[in-house]
Amino acid sequence: MVFVWMGDTVFGYSGRSVSTAGDVNSDGLDDLIVGAWGASPNGGYSGSSYVVFGKAVGFSAAMDLSSLDGSNGFRLDGVAGDDSSGISVSTAGDVNSDGFDDLIVGADGADPNGSRSGSSYVVFGKVSGFSAAMDLSSLDGSNGFRLDGVAADDSSGRSVSTAGDVNSDGFDDLIVGAYGADPNGSYSGSSYVIFGRSSFVEDVDFQGTPGDDNLIGTKAAERFKGEAGNDRMIGRGGADWFEGGAGNDYIRISGSNFEFVDGGTGTDTLGLAGSNFNLNLSSVIDKIHAIETIGLYGIGDNSLTVTAQDVINLSDSTNTLKVKGGAGDSVVGLSSGWADGGVHGNFHTYTQGDAVLLVGVNVATDFA
Repeated sequence: MVFVWMGDTVFGYSGRSVSTAGDVNSDGLDDLIVGAWGASPNGGYSGSSYVVFGKAVGFSAAMDLSSLDGSNGFRLDGVAGDDSSGISVSTAGDVNSDGFDDLIVGADGADPNGSRSGSSYVVFGKVSGFSAAMDLSSLDGSNGFRLDGVAADDSSGRSVSTAGDVNSDGFDDLIVGAYGADPNGSYSGSSYVIFGRSSFVEDVDFQGTPGDDNLIGTKAAERFKGEAGNDRMIGRGGADWFEGGAGNDYIRISGSNFEFVDGGTGTDTLGLAGSNFNLNLSSVIDKIHAIETIGLYGIGDNSLTVTAQDVINLSDSTNTLKVKGGAGDSVVGLSSGWADGGVHGNFHTYTQGDAVLLVGVNVATDFA
């Protein structure tokens, strides 16, 4: 028997990606998932994906995807305009080993870490209680989770799939393609394998509030998460993870063994603690995002090694990096290709292509 599911919106491009969904509701019947990356539930081309439950009999020759009401299937809506959610869809296997197959939806146009860095959304299966439509922004770790691309133009999520149980631990794993990533040259591409586990609820050690927060860590590996205020997050040398969120945040590290720094929106500062600490941006650029200012102030003298491409990659909102520091602090990497723009106020200006570097007048450089 052949039957047809018809898209429910003009230019929705329903059927651009299709896959088995496994048995999402564990009723013994396999289900289907249909991607419609051009649908516009939350802005133009935000995208939708449609999950259609299997059944033993009673399929019509043609059925409209708009008829899904939670009992016969449901719709997963992309978060924002141009996300292209549903550009790729697949069963995820059973990533949390709860007996229900899960789903993965790619949104290669999403912008979590720069324009078109991309996201992928994993939605957990369950026995019942599906609404007709679910916004992917509602995933909170208990009902699913989001996987964000690393850098602008990575297009992470352009391809997604179950990977089976790669490490034979009883949990199905995932694979996500990011064809635009640049690990070995422009568009060399990357693929990421994510291991399944029993819980994906975010473990946050220091949670911010909507106000201004002062979050001070220990020497352990810890996770800091700010919200809307102008937050101050102080790491003490562990493999820390920082998410600034909205506001103008200050994030301090005391070594290069931190796990991740994301300033979020606003004008955010990364501070270096300690002494004789050299931060080579090129070696950690994949771990730092949305930073507009770097402060070299510490107990002793610190230094920053920087290239023009580092300046461009560091922030999604500007190609200008401001470096502050005192006498004895230094910026290295200006000996070739940079032009001297002179002193303006408290900063010395250097430019190379689209990159603009503003170095505090008290900070030494190797510019020649």
